[in-house]
Amino acid sequence: MKRLSELNGLKVYSDRARYVGTVEDAVIDDKEGAVVGLVFGRKGDKVLSIPYSNIMAIGEIVLIQSKKEEAAATP
Repeated sequence: MKRLSELNGLKVYSDRARYVGTVEDAVIDDKEGAVVGLVFGRKGDKVLSIPYSNIMAIGEIVLIQSKKEEAAATP
């Protein structure tokens, strides 16, 4: 088990080996007291985060699941 403070600075990669960013902070549900995501950057005034449910593994890096492509509709 890792402490939140140990996650800061870890590099975030997708399951397709794409560098996404570096963990800067955590998003916490104040009612439940649970981590719901990790912040990995900013774009203008917006904070970029990944939902905790998309995190596949945390070790030397954070491995996240790539966005799933929507299946094309068949006629």
